Amino acid sequence: MSKNRLTVVLPDDTEHRGPGTEANREPDVQLAAMVPQSVKRAVRRRAEEEGTTVRSILLRALKLAGIAEVDDAEIADRRVAAGALRSGIWRSQRR
Repeated sequence: MSKNRLTVVLPDDTEHRGPGTEANREPDVQLAAMVPQSVKRAVRRRAEEEGTTVRSILLRALKLAGIAEVDDAEIADRRVAAGALRSGIWRSQRR
C-alpha cells in the first residue's frame, strides 16, 4: 500500500481578510498531492455532480476537516459563466 501525503502550508499571517474583497484576498498558489486514481475520479465526479470545481470540493473538505480556516467566499465557484462572458456582463460588474 503506497503512502499518500497531503501537505498544507498555512500562512503565518492570521489577519482576517474581508470576504469577497479581491484586494484583501490571499493570492492562489498551487497545491499538489499524489493520490490514487480512484480518489481523483471521485473528487472530479463530485464536482461534476454539484456543478462546481475540484478547487471548491477540496477547500470545503479541508475546512470541514479542521485543517485550514477557509472563508465561504473562497470556497464559492469563481468561474465566469460562458453566457456572461460572451455578453460582457462580467466585465461591467468587475469594475
